[in-house]
Amino acid sequence: MLAYGHAAGSPGAARQMKLRVRFAETDQMGVAHHSAYVVWLEAARVEWLRRRGLSYREMEEAGLSLAVSRLEVTYRAAVYFDDELTLVPRLESVRSRRVAYSYRVERDGLLVATAVTEHVPTDRSGRATTVPARWLEPMLDLLANDP
Repeated sequence: MLAYGHAAGSPGAARQMKLRVRFAETDQMGVAHHSAYVVWLEAARVEWLRRRGLSYREMEEAGLSLAVSRLEVTYRAAVYFDDELTLVPRLESVRSRRVAYSYRVERDGLLVATAVTEHVPTDRSGRATTVPARWLEPMLDLLANDP
């Protein structure tokens, strides 16, 4: 279950995505497996773009991918099956050859994880490339104007 809306206590356009931990994402102890966070971060990042008028699907169809070149997650508390989580992604930097996001993962207002992803733009053959102006300019605008 996913939902998108304003982050509690954040100014204006800051967004959050809510999701429930699914049973399939847990281990034998009922704790969300660390690999689930990667999927959750991707969903939050794609939705963050969508809510700002940028479609990752269109980006891919145009031949541009943002390959993950770095992923760092700091786990602060366990989350369990059926917990409702709030993911708050934030665009941290944009350059022609690198895009970076940070994330907060919360449960009932408690910070349970933080994360960082860095992305290298690649073409259809998987070679590193630059972010075309059609995508770079709006992302730079978001970086400057979207808290």
